[in-house]
Amino acid sequence: MLSRELLKDGGKLASYPLSSELGVPKSYGPGRKKIWKSDVHIFVSNPESGDIQLSTLGREERVMKMRRFSWVLSLPLVILTVSSSFAQAPKAGSGRDAANFVSMRERVKIMQKFWGWKRENLLPVLMREQGVDMWIIRNDEEPLYRSTSYREHPVYTSLLPANHEGMTLPSRYEGSRSDNPEFLLFYDTGSEIEYVEPNDSADITRLVRERDPKKIAINMKNLYIRRQNFGDTSQYTIVTTDEMQQALGSKYASRTVDSWHLGILWLSIISPEQKSACRYVQGMHNDIIAEAFSNRVVIPNVTTTDDLNWWLRHKYLDLHLETDNHPTVTVKRRPSKILEYDDPPGYFQNGQTRNGANVVIRRGDVISLDSDIMLLGLETDSHQHAYVLQDGEEDVPEDMKEALRIVNDIQDEYRKEFKVGRTAAEIGEATRKIPRHPLIVSSSGGFHPPPMFIRRFTENGLLFSRGTYVTGIGSGYKQHPLLSPTLKLHYNTLYAFEPHTNVAVPGWGPRGLEIGIGQIAVFTENGLEYLDRPMLEWHVVK
Repeated sequence: MLSRELLKDGGKLASYPLSSELGVPKSYGPGRKKIWKSDVHIFVSNPESGDIQLSTLGREERVMKMRRFSWVLSLPLVILTVSSSFAQAPKAGSGRDAANFVSMRERVKIMQKFWGWKRENLLPVLMREQGVDMWIIRNDEEPLYRSTSYREHPVYTSLLPANHEGMTLPSRYEGSRSDNPEFLLFYDTGSEIEYVEPNDSADITRLVRERDPKKIAINMKNLYIRRQNFGDTSQYTIVTTDEMQQALGSKYASRTVDSWHLGILWLSIISPEQKSACRYVQGMHNDIIAEAFSNRVVIPNVTTTDDLNWWLRHKYLDLHLETDNHPTVTVKRRPSKILEYDDPPGYFQNGQTRNGANVVIRRGDVISLDSDIMLLGLETDSHQHAYVLQDGEEDVPEDMKEALRIVNDIQDEYRKEFKVGRTAAEIGEATRKIPRHPLIVSSSGGFHPPPMFIRRFTENGLLFSRGTYVTGIGSGYKQHPLLSPTLKLHYNTLYAFEPHTNVAVPGWGPRGLEIGIGQIAVFTENGLEYLDRPMLEWHVVK
C-alpha cells in the first residue's frame, strides 16, 4: 500500500494500491521507477468548512514505484479523508459547489488529465483482461455520438495524442489525408503499451508482421464501410473489400476480434480523480436546482413554468455551463385543483402538465424538473421536485413526506441489486422481484450510463468533438448502440440512476403522485454509491 500526504492542513489521500502518485508516467511495469514533473489538479475538502475546492499541486519531483495493474478494475476509487468536519459535509443543495468556479481553461486541462491517466493506467489492464495484445483504431469508424459531427467516434477521439489543453497533435506524415492520424495502433510489449501511428494500410502490414500479435482488436461494426467525399460533404458508402483486412492478410485477419467491448470499457471506466470531479459536477447542479426551487426564484401565483425554465437557462449561461437539452419544467396538481384555474384544456394529462405547456405555478403544486448540465466531461441527468405550500400550510404535508421516504427506500433497494458481473437485464430482473410498499402504485428501476463528452481541437483551431456519447450498460436509453446488452457490470463505472415511482397519496388521484429522483451514481466495491444525493427532503417554496 502507498499512503501519501498530498495536502496540507489535514487533507490526505486515503491509502490504497495505486500505480502512480496521481501521475501519468510514460512507462509502467513491476518495480519500475519514474521521475515525473507536472501540475496536479485534485478536488480537496477544506478541513474547517467541508467545502470542496479545486487545488493545484505545484511542480515538484515525485519518485513513483510502479505496481502491477490488476487493481484498476476492482479497487475502491479515491476517497479524500480529512478531519471530522468533512464527514459531516453540507447536504446536497447547500451552495458549496456553485460557489467554486472552475475556469474554462482549467476545465479542459482537468479533462485531459483524466484521459492521460486512463491511457497510462487503465488501457494496459483492459487489453489484458480482454486477451488482446494489439488494438488498431481507424479515424472513420462508425460515429456513434448522440449528436454526430465530423469524425468523432469517441474511442478514436479519446485516444488521439493531444497536449495538456486538448489540442490534438497532427499526423506525423506529410501529405496525410487528415489533420489527425488516420490510424492509431497500440501494442502490449509485456512491459508497456507501445503507441505507433501507421502511415497507411501498407504500413499496418509491416507493423503487424514485425510484432506478430496473438490477438488483434479491430472494430467489426464497420468492416465494409469507408468514408468517401462527395463535394463538400463526407458520406459513408459500402465497399466490397476492407483495407484493414487486406492489410492484415489472412494470417493475422484470422486473429482479429471485435474491439466493441474493449472500447466500451475504455470509455466507461473512470479514473480516481473523476469520481471526485463527478461529485462536484452533481453538487453544482444540485445547488442550482435548490436555488431554482426556492422563493428567490418562484413567486407562487405569479411565476410560470416558462419563467423558471428560462431562469435555469440563464443561470447555466452565467456559470459558463453547456447543456444538452432545454430544461423540462412541469407541474403536478391535485385533480380537484385543476379546474380552479383557467389553463387551456389539454394542458394537464393525468394531473401533470405536458412538456412545453406554460402554466402559472400555483400553491399546492408540485414543480418537477428534468435537466442536465455539462461540466468536466460529465453530463448530469437530474430529476427533482419542489412542493409549493398552500395558504395556511407551514410545512409539506406528512403524507407527502411519507411518499418521498417510500421512494427513497425503494431506490435504496434497487441499488442493492447492482452486483459486479451482472448484465443490465439481470439487474432489471432482480429489481422487479423486490417487494413493494403497499402504497406504491407503480415503480421501475431505470438506469443508464450518463452522457459524457470529450473536447478536442485540431492544430488549426477546429473543434471537432461536439457531441456526447452514452456507453456501458443500461436498462434502455433511446437508440444508442454503445449500450451493450451482454457487457457485465464493472467497478468504477457511472450511472444516471433514475427510477420512477408513483405513490398513493390522498387527493392526488388513482395514479398517485409520481416522484422520480434522477441522479448520478458510481458503482464501486461498496455498491452503487450516490455522489451527492438530493431529495432526501422536499424542496419547499413558501
